[in-house]
Amino acid sequence: ILVGTHHKTGTVLLKHIFLKEVCPMLGWRCSFDNVPTPCSSPAQARAAGLQLCFLQHGVRFKVQGSTEPYRFIHAIRDPLEVILSGYQYHLKTTEKWANRPDRRYNGTTYRKYLNSLPLREGLRAEAKHSMRDALKTMPRLLNRTAGPCTLVTRLEDFERDWAGTTAKIWDLIGVDRSTAYRLDRAVAKHNVYGSRPRYYNKHVEKNASSRGSMRQSLRHIDDAYANILRVRAKLGYPAHGREWQGDAA
Repeated sequence: ILVGTHHKTGTVLLKHIFLKEVCPMLGWRCSFDNVPTPCSSPAQARAAGLQLCFLQHGVRFKVQGSTEPYRFIHAIRDPLEVILSGYQYHLKTTEKWANRPDRRYNGTTYRKYLNSLPLREGLRAEAKHSMRDALKTMPRLLNRTAGPCTLVTRLEDFERDWAGTTAKIWDLIGVDRSTAYRLDRAVAKHNVYGSRPRYYNKHVEKNASSRGSMRQSLRHIDDAYANILRVRAKLGYPAHGREWQGDAA
């Protein structure tokens, strides 16, 4: 089983589901971001005796032309929501790359640069950054892995139908009904969309009250929004998302 994600598409959620629950319960040997064993292809997985390989930069998987059978779980998200989530996260991130001086940001760090900008320009900067990252790699990986052995999970699917989405994952990895039931109970604590979520971490936005106004701002940045619409079309998302639902969305 290969699991590929992108920045702000549900990496932490899926990592907790598989790292904390699936692999221990099933007794699987699993590699997460090449730890403890490098794994970026079905052949590497087979050679290392692994049952699951997880890469948060899923585009690095080498799957085309593979002679080894594999099943793929690909995590994607509405491009506009990727940008908003990335913007809020990068304003306070401690990741090294974002806190290293870069001439692209007038010699300062990306985090400081983003914090120095008014909202509209900050969102434009984050949209530009995302076009070099997740908004580029999501369609690319989708095209490379399209087929009956791939399950595309949208982060929005977990919010709309947690049980139905996890059921599709259990079906793909081939567990029986009894094991699926035990997995359902085990992963319930990671459901941040439930009425009483038990789990948060620094990658999960705890207060999304400002998202409505941010969506409206991003919708009116013509160049950024045009790119969002193009990526949505490539991923199979509707042209209009939550930015058309008003500030309450």
